[in-house]
Amino acid sequence: MAKRLPRELDAEGLWNYASRLLSGRSLTIGELQKKLSVRAADAADVEGVLSRLKQARVVNDRTFADTYSAVRRDGSGFGKARVLRELANRRVPRLVAEAAVKDAYQDVDEVEHAVAFLKRKLRLADPAEHLRDPKHLQSAFRKLRYNGFSSNAAVKALRRFSAEAGELEDDAVE
Repeated sequence: MAKRLPRELDAEGLWNYASRLLSGRSLTIGELQKKLSVRAADAADVEGVLSRLKQARVVNDRTFADTYSAVRRDGSGFGKARVLRELANRRVPRLVAEAAVKDAYQDVDEVEHAVAFLKRKLRLADPAEHLRDPKHLQSAFRKLRYNGFSSNAAVKALRRFSAEAGELEDDAVE
């Protein structure tokens, strides 16, 4: 069975489609542009709709990036690099994303943030006992790195629970 192609929309149809998309969740300009381009009968209509949305202050990548960074920092406990990576995936311009993340993390002690992240993810009464096993220590290090913490902060956080974390410094390059 052939895949059904989406119906092409004129300028007014694109406006309604964009409104429907934005009523469900916040989107970046890049995400919205991609979704609208697929449905547009005329590519020029996409820029017109985006322009109207920007003028109405319905879409703004800086506001989106500021809010997203704060939520990912506080709600998920992620580090800077993870938030930057996610913003890039959401098509936020690099300079806008970097400025938002810098503002969101300016008063955050990265090591303390990493320790809190580890405690929440491990959910153990005694993380030090768990991290005595080199496999668990390596796993925790990888988990911290994947979730946006620098190698240096990850090693310092792990040192709070395990003396063997110093051996990870050889692998850490930052």
